[in-house]
Amino acid sequence: MKETLSIHRLKNLKEAPAFWVLLSLALVLSPHLNRFPGWAIILLSILFTWRILCINNEHLLPPKWLLVFISISSLIGVFITFGTLAGKTAGSISLSILLAIKVHESKTNRDYMLLISLSFFIIVTNFLFSQSIPTVIYMLFSIIILIISMISINQNFAPLSISYKLKFSIKILFQSIPLMLIMFLLFPRIPGPLWQLPNDRQSALTGLSDTMSPGNIANLIQSNAVAFRINFHNAVPAQKNLYWRALTLWYFDGITWEQGKTNPSPLTKLYTSSNKSASYTVTLEPHQKNWLFALDIPSDVPDFVIYTNNYNLRAKHKINNLYKYKVSSVLEYFSQSNIPSWEKSAGLKIPLHTNPKTIKLGKNLAKEYQSDEEIVNHVLELFNQQNFHYTLSPPLTSGFNSVDQFLFDTKRGFCEHYAGSFTLLMRAAGIPARVILGFQGGTINPVNQIMTVRNSDAHAWSEVWLEHRGWVRIDPTAAIAPLRIEQNLNAALDPAENRPLHMHINSGLIKNILFYWDAIDNQWNQWVVGYDNKVQENFLRLLFNEKIDFSKTIFLMVIYFTITMLMLSLFIIKPWQKPKLDTVVKTYNRFCKKLAHQGIRRSAYEEPLDYAKRAINALPDNRHSIELITQLYIKLRYKASHNEKQLHQFKYLTNKFKPGKAEKLQ
Repeated sequence: MKETLSIHRLKNLKEAPAFWVLLSLALVLSPHLNRFPGWAIILLSILFTWRILCINNEHLLPPKWLLVFISISSLIGVFITFGTLAGKTAGSISLSILLAIKVHESKTNRDYMLLISLSFFIIVTNFLFSQSIPTVIYMLFSIIILIISMISINQNFAPLSISYKLKFSIKILFQSIPLMLIMFLLFPRIPGPLWQLPNDRQSALTGLSDTMSPGNIANLIQSNAVAFRINFHNAVPAQKNLYWRALTLWYFDGITWEQGKTNPSPLTKLYTSSNKSASYTVTLEPHQKNWLFALDIPSDVPDFVIYTNNYNLRAKHKINNLYKYKVSSVLEYFSQSNIPSWEKSAGLKIPLHTNPKTIKLGKNLAKEYQSDEEIVNHVLELFNQQNFHYTLSPPLTSGFNSVDQFLFDTKRGFCEHYAGSFTLLMRAAGIPARVILGFQGGTINPVNQIMTVRNSDAHAWSEVWLEHRGWVRIDPTAAIAPLRIEQNLNAALDPAENRPLHMHINSGLIKNILFYWDAIDNQWNQWVVGYDNKVQENFLRLLFNEKIDFSKTIFLMVIYFTITMLMLSLFIIKPWQKPKLDTVVKTYNRFCKKLAHQGIRRSAYEEPLDYAKRAINALPDNRHSIELITQLYIKLRYKASHNEKQLHQFKYLTNKFKPGKAEKLQ
């Protein structure tokens, strides 16, 4: 008995409009949960659970004063957490909580349809954070569920099977694809974002930081997310030459390296020492900063890119979307000019009262060796020959003497430890030096020959000023772990080292699958996510063999949209075909035709029960047959629960029915 009752309640739950609304909201809100703070996830879970329990017990719904209190408290919590109510994350969480509260006061179909409509808007907010292929697939699935929900809310007393609603929803989705493609291809792209949302305090993307302290880059290595992709126009440089320059760090306080003040020195002219160069196109993933990446050192950059006096590239705005630019770089270079006074001062600055052992060692090296090159080589030999180790999990070095602890005690570190300590040693020895942050290496995809640089390729190295050569790249990591530069990070680590999950993939099959996926993802980024005003302009010029201006684009969009709508309408309505009636309708029409011969014609607007009542009044002797045939028709036509036996009985009674003759009681 209890089991039967539970099944009955479950069936009623599926037929309840509130259930479908809650399911729809849960689907479209789920991708946001990893961005929401813990208190918001707990609150949403409570609100959803409470409303599910109230589907069959509406008297348990919370009073309005409590809903108002939760709404105000939630908005205050969002503002305290994010510092705004209008940011991408803050706005999404505010809307999510308000919708979860709105479900508790929704009781009519109109309220439920409003919530479903707002769920479609929540789908749009998900694309503010990600436009990846998995996100699109998940959102298409969510749209199908939303359409099923709309059907379920409005089906009233004519329940339809889940399979029918699923097929119908998929059909509607496919019918909308041609319209979607026209809007995507022809809707005018406006340079820059259509709106600018305030930044949330906690909404910055993970990636390379503009400062460096022990552990920064080692933590970033745990992420295998794509930083940027490169399409080389000529031969791909050797792995050891793939230094992707981004930031120059001048100032050190004993713990952290940072860029500090803007370098006012003029850009020093470069001279190439060979013909080694590279030309390539970079597709940069959004990272909410304005810095760009280029092979060390860029020689030719586009007009819309800023070339700083530290040989770094900068965009004129933050990179919030995919960003493409072409660069040419020279791989071997030198500068014969004198070092600018500002750079010499900044490159020799040492924080007071920190790392005394390191400072003393640097000064002793300056006394011991006659040339700067000898000092540089000695320190590199020190890293290579003494008991130093390259590791992702170095011991903690705290306080303002972190370099001393690393060089003289732990001797275990990652690239930031070696670059930072080497730079400080050079400064102590009187050699101007600075830290460079960026990436080293990259992986060529054999499917499309595109190189992918990931967060796990993040790297730090040093530059020192040498007479008659200018700023020279010195990578101390190459002295302790040469495989890191010549091959990759995985090859340089000790076999017993704890690696991130993505470094444990050794299967050739899995690697090939990942390569194909990466190639697909790159095409998606190039032609869908990266479909901006420039790409659209080139596409339309190629399609129509002329330049299409803004007004003409609008005109074309309206024309093609209208034509497609007409074609879809004709395809759906099919006016050239007579409507196909199913067996139930055909059989019932025969029944109505028999009654019409007796002068009882059914009006187009007349419902079966009303028609049956009128027929019984005119033919009381046929009351039993008319009632039974009508009941079977309603059950077969409008209710989901019926079987072949009932259909056979319906046909039999209709064929046997002879109006006007008295029925024999059996």
